[in-house]
Amino acid sequence: MIFCSIYIKEGMAERTFNFSKGVNQIFSKENSKGKTTLLRFMLYSLGYSIPNTRKIRFDHCEVVAQIYCDDVGNMRLSRFNNDFIEVMVKGEKKTYILPDQLYELHSIIFETKNQNVLDNILGAIYADQEKGWTLLNRGTAIGSIRFNIEELIRGLSGCDCSDLIRSEKQLERELGKYRQLFSVAKYRESIVTESGTLVTDNYTIESDAAVSQLLIQQNALQSELKRIDKTLTDNKRICHYVAEMKLMIQLPDGTTVPVTAENIVGLSDTIDYLVAKRKMISSDLRSVMHQLSGIQKEQRAEEEQLAFFKSESLIEVFDKKIAAVPIDAVAISKEIKRLEKTLKAIRKEISDKTKSNTGVTKSLYENMVKFATELGVGNSESIATSYLFTSNLKELSGAVLHKTVFAFRLAYIIEIEKYLGIKLPIILDSPSGKEVDRANVQLMVNILKRDFSDNQIIIASIFQYDFDSVNIIEIKNRLIE
Repeated sequence: MIFCSIYIKEGMAERTFNFSKGVNQIFSKENSKGKTTLLRFMLYSLGYSIPNTRKIRFDHCEVVAQIYCDDVGNMRLSRFNNDFIEVMVKGEKKTYILPDQLYELHSIIFETKNQNVLDNILGAIYADQEKGWTLLNRGTAIGSIRFNIEELIRGLSGCDCSDLIRSEKQLERELGKYRQLFSVAKYRESIVTESGTLVTDNYTIESDAAVSQLLIQQNALQSELKRIDKTLTDNKRICHYVAEMKLMIQLPDGTTVPVTAENIVGLSDTIDYLVAKRKMISSDLRSVMHQLSGIQKEQRAEEEQLAFFKSESLIEVFDKKIAAVPIDAVAISKEIKRLEKTLKAIRKEISDKTKSNTGVTKSLYENMVKFATELGVGNSESIATSYLFTSNLKELSGAVLHKTVFAFRLAYIIEIEKYLGIKLPIILDSPSGKEVDRANVQLMVNILKRDFSDNQIIIASIFQYDFDSVNIIEIKNRLIE
């Protein structure tokens, strides 16, 4: 992949920057002229979520990048805000919604659908001036974009740990909740220790429970009354209907009698039963409502008293609420230990599966050691294979850390390029660190000239470096002049 050009427009100001396929140096005689901003605009044009610099809001600018990809040829990427990016490739335009369709876009640019690889390409090819030169094998590349060597190795080796990783994340969420709950339990214990007793508001708790029960009873009784009233209404309607029909019944002796509500067997008894039941339920309902009214009146009086005296602070109210919650700190502690043990076992299984691919790991290690040796920061005797996965950066500082990061970075690029079958751009912001002298920088340049001569190299710096042929992009006053 090669950057050909990038067009940036901010308001009425605009500028186009052209790049060669070889070495490009973004140069200014002084700092804070826009070199870093230009590099970030290049990443922004690829769809990445990139933090603004102090002087320019990216989402207020129009950015159009021309790039070349081995598989699809020339691509034009137009981005006018953070929400989407328009891509023109082979005469067809397509819009990608960001960040939802970022993987789809990058799968075209970098010619792979491997998410683990795509997630870690930027951390390999780009060294940010703020965090890039301290990023060894895991951490923040820029903004919210991270790099993780274990993820990269799994992607390069085809190692599928997706089920284990899902379990790991689920356990992490559960563990986080239990730790919060344990903190609450310990706080509850401190309340008891300080006061000598649980400072619960028993009256409030009990009255709330009583109100809830009475409301349930009230609803049930009201529903039963509605049912009885409907039945009574239906029976009365039957009586009225029978009377209107003027029906006659012929008795065995030949006489006829009219059908009335009075001579329908059982109807009168049914109505009488329903009326009696309604009276009983109405009485029960009045009793419940009376009790409910009494408790609610007492609660209002209590609230008014508290409001008048303002005797309870927010903390006191909170303490009462917490004290009322039954929490077993011992049981929670046991569950935390169990989850921690399970999580440790899963992480070990993920790590073992990741490191079991000796091919990728061995190649990464050999290249890293080769570059580290040239840069004078170690060799195969002083650097073990396990150092690829080290979390201890405290022992590294200054120029040693700077050059070690560079050695790691180049090893990543070689391995990713072998997997993708393409050449990647190498983008370095301020490779001359505060404690890196010109001699050390020259060692880094020599490696780039020898082993990465086919890569597009883009360097932003106030210094000029000893490359055979360099495309100089000079920024004099500000980025967009």
